[in-house]
Amino acid sequence: MISPSVQFDVPAAKPIAKMDSIHNDSHDDLPCFTINQIAYAPLDIAATGSVDFNQFAFALTPLTHGKSSVLGQCLNINDIHRIVSDVQNRLIERGFATTRVFIGDQNLSGGQLILTVVPGVIGQIKADTLNSPKPIYTDPTGLPANFNTALPFKAGDVLNIRQLETVLANLKRVPSSNADFAIMPSETGKVGASDVLIKYTASRKVRGSLSLDDSGSKTTGKYQGSTTLSFDNPTWHNDLLYLTYSRDLGNRINKNEYTNKTDKGGSENYGLGYVLPIKNTVFNANASHYTYHQTVAGVNQDYLYSGDSDNISLNASHLVHQDAKSKTWLTMGGFTKSQKSHIDDTQIDVQRRKISGWTAGIRHDIRLGQSQLNTDISIQRGTGAFNALTPPESLFNEGTDRTPIYKLNLNFAAPIKMGDNYQAGYQANLKAQYAQEALVPSERMSIGGRYSVRGFDGERTLLGDMGAILRQNVSFPIKQSNHSLYLALDAGSIAMQNKEQDNLLLGHTLVGGAIGIKGQIKPLRLNYDFFAGHPIRQPKYFGDKDWVGGMSWGWSFNQTVFKTSRQINPA
Repeated sequence: MISPSVQFDVPAAKPIAKMDSIHNDSHDDLPCFTINQIAYAPLDIAATGSVDFNQFAFALTPLTHGKSSVLGQCLNINDIHRIVSDVQNRLIERGFATTRVFIGDQNLSGGQLILTVVPGVIGQIKADTLNSPKPIYTDPTGLPANFNTALPFKAGDVLNIRQLETVLANLKRVPSSNADFAIMPSETGKVGASDVLIKYTASRKVRGSLSLDDSGSKTTGKYQGSTTLSFDNPTWHNDLLYLTYSRDLGNRINKNEYTNKTDKGGSENYGLGYVLPIKNTVFNANASHYTYHQTVAGVNQDYLYSGDSDNISLNASHLVHQDAKSKTWLTMGGFTKSQKSHIDDTQIDVQRRKISGWTAGIRHDIRLGQSQLNTDISIQRGTGAFNALTPPESLFNEGTDRTPIYKLNLNFAAPIKMGDNYQAGYQANLKAQYAQEALVPSERMSIGGRYSVRGFDGERTLLGDMGAILRQNVSFPIKQSNHSLYLALDAGSIAMQNKEQDNLLLGHTLVGGAIGIKGQIKPLRLNYDFFAGHPIRQPKYFGDKDWVGGMSWGWSFNQTVFKTSRQINPA
């Protein structure tokens, strides 16, 4: 599930001068004062006694530290005005859009420059729900009940645009809800206070989707169908609950291979997910159960080979930094995975697995002009929690789940201007992982298939303890439509830590390409993707297909799309 991202560019005045040139020699005729200290002071101590002025200290740092420091210089009135403008701009860039800085009456002969600050505090928080298609549940304060966990601030706190962006992201995380805000002069009459008006609407509570694709395997069902039911805001905490079910749609490939024509193979998957944002933290819980079966031909009879796996994970991401162009999160979580296999009704004990562990990482999203770069770096470590089993491979140095696994996931998107009125798009995804020891098969990196390296059917893959996958798309929108053509070029490389295992691999590298068309048929609420892939580089004996086709269809109902607007009227 993709998390919403909300960021606003707050207009700021153009910086007056660089810090290393704050003094203008053309005004040497003006009296100047040697400044040895720059500090803040409140306009009204009684009114701002609870405000922490340390949160504004960053705006003074370039003036008081390093090569750009102006301390010790003789500054005239024009220089001081430049300092005030620079500090004001820095505050606005950091999101303090209604906080004001000016020069008050003072004696500069002592070498101390005092900048008077009027903190832009929040007077009242109001809600406008008049345009909501559905009734909004309110708490005793009169605000929508889901505002309690969405707002990382309260009345009396210093107003910061970045925190308002977090509020909108929390509220708009529910797809059937919409929110925007306005900042207006406060009715409280307090100096520097502004009221925050949050406009909020909610529509349908239940959404659904159906999908069909041919991403399965021949043995367990080439054609797969899936359905998802999503429940929006079920507890009025901006939360999401979604249920998924998928299965094969009948396996009729190679139907004459086995004598048992009634049960050749199949698969089923059940999933449950829950998302809960609380102020600057988002919690995700997921659970799934997957089963498969296939008929294996024997000398005298056919055997039913089956298996099932269970996955449970709980993750949290906490927003630790946000500015006009970037966001940074710290992430952590825990997981447990188990799998079992059977031949007919007999469990294969040697194939039983249970893995548990934790993950931790950092994610950073940044806008680079018109481009977007999202970087996720994490570490995964297996433990003995939840009665995890020691894998038998570890006895022979052929696989463990207890070694650290370092992972990188990088996404980049940029427009490609082609003429005055046409723009293509470039998207790239880089995934990499590294482990110091050989891993159990479930934790290895796999390449070959539509979700890794296109151009291959996925019936055979290359597995490695470490490796990297680069997927690239160039999309060409068809004008005045919701459809686009695209070209794809993918590459992947893997390796095993155990040299004996590495030598048994057919190869280490795959390169493939694809051409396709995808889009939406809005009146029918259908989305589609058709493509044909071609292998460019592969090991000998790896595959025998020159072209691999693929398709997917999706249909959704009760889905609403909103636009975001904003209004700022500083006090």
